[in-house]
Amino acid sequence: MPSRRMAPAFSARIATFAYLCTIVVLVTAVGCSSGPRGQLPTAPGTVVTGTLVAIKDDRPMDGGIDLTLATGPGVREVVRVPSAFRPPPRDEVLAMHAVVDASKIGDRLRARGTRDESGTLRVEHLERLSF
Repeated sequence: MPSRRMAPAFSARIATFAYLCTIVVLVTAVGCSSGPRGQLPTAPGTVVTGTLVAIKDDRPMDGGIDLTLATGPGVREVVRVPSAFRPPPRDEVLAMHAVVDASKIGDRLRARGTRDESGTLRVEHLERLSF
């Protein structure tokens, strides 16, 4: 007779274990999803126009270029030109690198792109307005 009492208790433990495993899987799946819920909204096509005040060129280390633009009195914005070393080197990226190479401190630049989580503008188009 002891086997009859153990069978319901054992099946109840299996059911509880299966229920807890289901809960853990669901919570993990919801918490680790990469949906837009955890991302900051970005304005498509953000444009920043300003005077070039600093250049941080990480191209020798296969990186991109950070340009600091003065957009108003006491207001500075960092815009990031992507690396040309990341495959494939798109023509647009190479054209932006040519604009950076031709620019010097004091030139007016216009950058268009999208902002990342840190607020830095990821440049998709760069042009020199005056030199």
